Amino acid sequence: MKIAIHAIAGVALMCAAWSSARAAEPPAVRYPGQAVSHAARMSRPATGPASNQASSSQASYYADAEPAPAAEPAPEPVPDPIPEDGQLDVMGPGFTEGMETWDESGGECDSCGECCGGSCGPGRGPHGRLWYGGVDYLLFRPRYSQAIAAVRRQETTDTSTFPTTTTISDTVIEYPFDYSSGFRVFAGVRLLDCGGDFQVAYWRMVNNASVVEGPADINNNNPAIAGNLKNNPGTGEFLNAETGITANIFDADFTKIISMGGPCDPCDPCFCPRWDLRFFVGARAANINRYNNNVVTEANGDELSFGNINAHFTGAGPRIGLASRRYFGQNGYWSVYGKAAQAILIGEYSMSRNLLVPSDGTIANQITNQYDKYSRTIPATDIEVGLSWQAAPFTMVTVGYFWQCWWDLGQSEPMQGTEFGALDTSNILGFDGLFVRGEMLF
Repeated sequence: MKIAIHAIAGVALMCAAWSSARAAEPPAVRYPGQAVSHAARMSRPATGPASNQASSSQASYYADAEPAPAAEPAPEPVPDPIPEDGQLDVMGPGFTEGMETWDESGGECDSCGECCGGSCGPGRGPHGRLWYGGVDYLLFRPRYSQAIAAVRRQETTDTSTFPTTTTISDTVIEYPFDYSSGFRVFAGVRLLDCGGDFQVAYWRMVNNASVVEGPADINNNNPAIAGNLKNNPGTGEFLNAETGITANIFDADFTKIISMGGPCDPCDPCFCPRWDLRFFVGARAANINRYNNNVVTEANGDELSFGNINAHFTGAGPRIGLASRRYFGQNGYWSVYGKAAQAILIGEYSMSRNLLVPSDGTIANQITNQYDKYSRTIPATDIEVGLSWQAAPFTMVTVGYFWQCWWDLGQSEPMQGTEFGALDTSNILGFDGLFVRGEMLF
């Protein structure tokens, strides 16, 4: 019994000594947010004097521990290479003194540090490479140096004089071309330095006209009517003549742009060039077709004879030109321009002429043909003027007038039937008319 009592007392003293030593150990350091291990949680006393002593020891340990390192300061902001005066840093790579700066809309900033409220017209700022396209509505008509449908001869006799007087008058009847609709479409790219432009364009113009003359009276020349290919109506008969023209034109040009002029005052709020001067070089190809048909008919509409002329030209060659544009307003939203170009096309010109007189039962059908083919050089001139409005940052609307002249593509076949011989021609084909253009940049 005495031995048991001594054993229990020894165990109690050992437990007390272990508890005092455990309470004197410093706790593990734990930074905010650090997870506590399951063993640490299990070994931590929850209450009692040992717990208070541990808390005091923990506070002493935190006080003696080294502080956490301070956060590194934020880096200094990189200075803007464009100072407040609007001029680029001439010491920076790639910059030159006096180089202009631009706002995000393409408006140029002047030396006073102010920028335009918008762009200086489509594609006039350093936007980089810009694609663009547009379409022209054409209201045009052809103009030949001579477009003869028929010749009308009128003979009158004045018996009130002695001797009597006979007067013969020949009047040329021209094809009455009216205005018709056509179109031009174009697309291109403006290059990175804002000083180059490559564009391709396609024109299509189709027009026709017709004339009806008669009835003829060849016995008294009142009137006598002569048609192309000597297809002439007899007494009581009519001449129906028709002609048409179809032009397909292709252009490809590279343009170099030079901007000129600037603000009137050094502190104008915007610097938009007053003028653009454009030189361009490229090529033109064309396919132009023409026909002249005439039919002699009786009064009831029965057809008696047919005449037909078909002419075709296909060729290509170099093209050069010059254009100038004047801008108005602070941002140049309005402008006027003029443009002129000259092309020389080399190609093949072919023509066929046919006259058919069907049999009336007493004679055989009569067919007369002539075919011509030439290698021909055709000069072509373009002139264009217009007024443009920048309706939106990347949209422009233009109205204007254009002229085209094609040498040696007129109605060259001579007209017979006049007292003074065949009518000659200067053989020029021309087009002119109004246009309305819409253009967008992408």
